[in-house]
Amino acid sequence: MGRPRRKPDWNDQDGDLDTLATALRNTSGERLRAILKRDKTFTFRLSEMDRETMDRAAKAMELPVAEYLIRLHYNAYEALKKAGIVE
Repeated sequence: MGRPRRKPDWNDQDGDLDTLATALRNTSGERLRAILKRDKTFTFRLSEMDRETMDRAAKAMELPVAEYLIRLHYNAYEALKKAGIVE
């Protein structure tokens, strides 16, 4: 089960907003819109053990499970792209 989202800290004492700006600096407008516009649903079945371990991993990264899985996908896709497996 997911956790309530933390409210953003717009004071940015830790430099998180600068880190985010740096990470997104070379992101195309099309890609950025795709990241921000999440209006699709994806449902799948998994074992209780898989669900529990995903939940623990997401909590360790302070992310909701869905965001954790999306970020894993981004990393995997970039690795496949770099290897020339996908475009």
